[in-house]
Amino acid sequence: MALLPAIYNLALLGRLRDAPGPFDPAVVRRILVVRNDNIGDVLCSTPALDALRAAFPRAHIAALVCTLAQEVIEGHRALDELFVYPKAKHRQYGVLESHGRLLAVLGRIRRRRFDLAVALRNSFSTSQAWLTYASGARWRLGPRAQSAKQRWGFFYNLPADWPPPDQHEVLRCFHLLRHIGLDSPDKRLYLKIPDASRAKVAEFLASCGLDRGQGPVVLNITRWAYRPECSWPEHKYRALAQALAQRPDGLVVTHAPGDRAWVEGILAGLRPAVPTFWSPSLKDFAACLARARAVISAEGGPMHLVAAVNKPLVVMWSSTPLSVWKPWGIPCQVLGATGPIEGISVEEVLAALERLPASAGPSGTAGQ
Repeated sequence: MALLPAIYNLALLGRLRDAPGPFDPAVVRRILVVRNDNIGDVLCSTPALDALRAAFPRAHIAALVCTLAQEVIEGHRALDELFVYPKAKHRQYGVLESHGRLLAVLGRIRRRRFDLAVALRNSFSTSQAWLTYASGARWRLGPRAQSAKQRWGFFYNLPADWPPPDQHEVLRCFHLLRHIGLDSPDKRLYLKIPDASRAKVAEFLASCGLDRGQGPVVLNITRWAYRPECSWPEHKYRALAQALAQRPDGLVVTHAPGDRAWVEGILAGLRPAVPTFWSPSLKDFAACLARARAVISAEGGPMHLVAAVNKPLVVMWSSTPLSVWKPWGIPCQVLGATGPIEGISVEEVLAALERLPASAGPSGTAGQ
């Protein structure tokens, strides 16, 4: 949002007209949830959406997310409407077109006349707070502005204290909701997987002879251009794939669409040959994870997808705060968690896989 500081300043002109009165849930008919960050963050927000629906069963509930996270929230059972905008930094469009599309989306949102906007985040983000303010909602709930950002504190007229720094992201969302008296004992992640995605994966597994039993082990091979500490050496991925391919339950390797040639190079010449699954659709990827007996992955967005489809996971962890971002609600073996993952051995991964339960469910519980 590099071009928006001037618009932030224009918002100062409207702050004196902001007099919503005391929050009254009885008059809330339209709710907007704003979450403008990444896949894992948005998935960790899905239990909070269910809590809002339970508290406001007849309300019209919408969400605003960026295009990167669109698929993880699309089809959520609590939502009546989804607004999506492109971030300029993701370079899907040029800078001017990205901001133009954002402003068009905000125009549609303002015409809905939301009563309550909720910015699910653990700390104050100026861009997210501005999006919430620009929604025109009567009441706007979000993390309190602190230090140098206090100037923008008026973006939220229901400011909430920040959650404890070591609290899990799922619980941080509920820390915010409790400011308006909401909580829920059921805090499961939710991801809607379309029937078409399930059918595509079923056909793929049948073609590989892996459509029986509890499903194959899924090894997600990934590389992090901007976080090298989360990259595992290629020779270790190859050795692990070779060992897993000998198992009776079978192996499927998954990867990002742009990594196809790289992964094919890692697996070249292995016997038996290792089937690989990739798709530009995140829903297809999630459907593949949902058919796994267990999943092995480096930390990142995929591990939250595994949690959303309720499958056991071995995750190679770097220095990201484990208490905040550990996969939520599933059997999970964490390796490392002290720095770069390159030192984790193939033997450690295989041993961790043996410590997992057979499966957390027949095909994942999310989106059923």
